[in-house]
Amino acid sequence: MKRTRRAFLGVGAMVGVGAVGTGTGQGSKAKKIEWQGGRSPWPICLDTATLASEIPLDEKVELAAGAGFDAIEPWDRELGVYEKAGGSLEKLGERIKELGLFVPSVIGLWGVLANSEEDFEKRIGEHRNRLRMVKAIGAAHVQCIPDFKYKDDFNLESGAACYARISEIAQKDYGLKTGIIFLNAVGNLKTVADAVKLGMKSGWKDVKIIPDSYHNYHGGTPLNSLRMLRGSAIAIYQFSDAPKGQKKKDSWCDGERVLPGDGQLPLVEELQILLEIGYEGCVSLELYNEEYRKREPKEFLKEAHAKTLKVIKEAVG
Repeated sequence: MKRTRRAFLGVGAMVGVGAVGTGTGQGSKAKKIEWQGGRSPWPICLDTATLASEIPLDEKVELAAGAGFDAIEPWDRELGVYEKAGGSLEKLGERIKELGLFVPSVIGLWGVLANSEEDFEKRIGEHRNRLRMVKAIGAAHVQCIPDFKYKDDFNLESGAACYARISEIAQKDYGLKTGIIFLNAVGNLKTVADAVKLGMKSGWKDVKIIPDSYHNYHGGTPLNSLRMLRGSAIAIYQFSDAPKGQKKKDSWCDGERVLPGDGQLPLVEELQILLEIGYEGCVSLELYNEEYRKREPKEFLKEAHAKTLKVIKEAVG
């Protein structure tokens, strides 16, 4: 029987206290939650920026539900555009629930992992407005993103302090949890280890990171690094493949992402590790490939969902 949105959020509340740490010592595996008609232990989510920006957010919601996804992961700019066009995020959140979907997280708080307290304070109004929208649509997490102005000399100490500050604000004032993004093009924050280090330095009581199979590869995260995490320390797992033959890059190359199983990444092994460490959150399909965006969306999402589920089924047997 497919897990309901309410049951999923209940599980999140129970495991949310987990922090970064060695997760394999207990020798336990994830409980096999029956998503996708009993075929997946994880909800399958769609990063809505996978689809063309010309498609309105409410239409993307309907398309995701029609293609069989369990959840959506929208972007803050989509929320803003929807509001400016006269839409109510609260009502859209209700529609999402009616369709049997939920919102595990929103991308994101841009530049909130700042290089100085001054930079953080300059944008606090901007961050609070995003938090307001994230809460309005009914999300569980918001993603914390470094300031790209300093991508070549990102200050991990300052980023950690900013993460603690915004996490406290998000929890106290908006009832939201936070996750740390790492990106292959950001110096000092390009691997799982970097994100864990930032989280540990922050001292925040509920640190979560956001691994991404594509950035794992390009940033140089060894596969077995994931075994050093508890499943509850991952807010969401972003998922895509890298084209066959693509070399590792330290520059922006997200537009080259391909559908799961069509590339070279060890996605089956990654998911098997997630099962091993007890991860129960979403596997979120994240593709920013312009060729995909040009396709007819219903047909494309049907293929995207099928290929994502195929990799999951190979991982769990």
